[in-house]
Amino acid sequence: MNSWMGRKFLFLYKYAGKWISRLINQKRRKKEVYRILLFCNAPAMEEHLMNYVEQVEDGPYQFFVFFGDGYTDGAGKRLEGTLFYGKKIIPLVHLWQMFCRYWDLIVCPDLDYPFWLFKGTIPLLYIGHGISNVSYDRGKTVYDYGPESYDENGEFLFDKVLEPNRRIAALMKEGDRKFEDLICHTGYRFAGKIKAESEKGAWYREQLHIPPDRPVVSFFGSWNRESLFHVLGEGLFDVCDRLKDQYSFIFSIHPREYREYDPEIKPMGALVEQQREKGFTVRSPGEDWIPYIMASDVAVVDYSTMMSLAVLAGKRVIVSEFPDEKVGACSLAYQLKRTFPVLKDADGLESALQQVLEVPMFEQMAEQFQDELYVSSEDYKKKIQKITEEMIAGRQK
Repeated sequence: MNSWMGRKFLFLYKYAGKWISRLINQKRRKKEVYRILLFCNAPAMEEHLMNYVEQVEDGPYQFFVFFGDGYTDGAGKRLEGTLFYGKKIIPLVHLWQMFCRYWDLIVCPDLDYPFWLFKGTIPLLYIGHGISNVSYDRGKTVYDYGPESYDENGEFLFDKVLEPNRRIAALMKEGDRKFEDLICHTGYRFAGKIKAESEKGAWYREQLHIPPDRPVVSFFGSWNRESLFHVLGEGLFDVCDRLKDQYSFIFSIHPREYREYDPEIKPMGALVEQQREKGFTVRSPGEDWIPYIMASDVAVVDYSTMMSLAVLAGKRVIVSEFPDEKVGACSLAYQLKRTFPVLKDADGLESALQQVLEVPMFEQMAEQFQDELYVSSEDYKKKIQKITEEMIAGRQK
């Protein structure tokens, strides 16, 4: 968890930094503008932090951002090239700036963060980075509440957690009373936008230059060996090539698959990109996913957030095979795998497509799960504003 700062300074920062931070932050400050620190450990977290800022930016807040070790190009010393560029957000260049200032609130989208600097002194808000399905404790729970969310003393790391899934919020509170006040059910931040765009499928197909005369099938894959493109393999593209007169295909893969992340796993991003040459539609990393999911009739998904987004968009779903212990038993992914057709290999694609397109029940099933995540954009904004105000007010007491 502390790898981002470099091992040789770990001892100094862990003890001297924590002492300085507590000395500065233990005093109450009455003021009209409150300082919020955004901790961004990787480029993929930028959109989640910016979404938070957009919900509360009308309030009396001043925003700062510190970049973690997921940035290898020196972006930690500038905002240019990030989603924060052009916004009223101040970058912190050095680590000492982070623990030598008074903070009213620290906001984190991931668990990779130096919690020991501020735990018990400054309110910590965990906003997450999607709809959590993946499990790191063999299915007992999801990532956001797994082993990495506790410190070495077994204490939960955050003061508040924004939970988009109604079912997970309820189950976590039932399982452990400490979560009663920690977990704030908010609904999913893009749910309102997805609902508003859900009737524009034909328009989005036209924008993406996809023919209107056949069903559109999209593949949204995460990363790692259990993800969609690794499970279905290169043969998937051969099957799609054979079926291209019957269906239009869209491919989208996680940004991590565009570079090496494990010496034992060959990234598939380059192979997905090559499908453009065959006339297939490919979503680029960082490109808005809404046009692609809205243009689709069927979404083939794995355990990623895109599984839940496909349901919110009311799409018929096919689930690529993954181990049950890969996701939490409380997750939406766990339930969807038991509801929709499961694709174990590329050769089964044609029959799976026929099944979900010919049986009306599968469209109705998607609607049943939407309530777990839905919230209007207006209500979501109000919830985030209220949580922020209450956490900062508690800090001032």
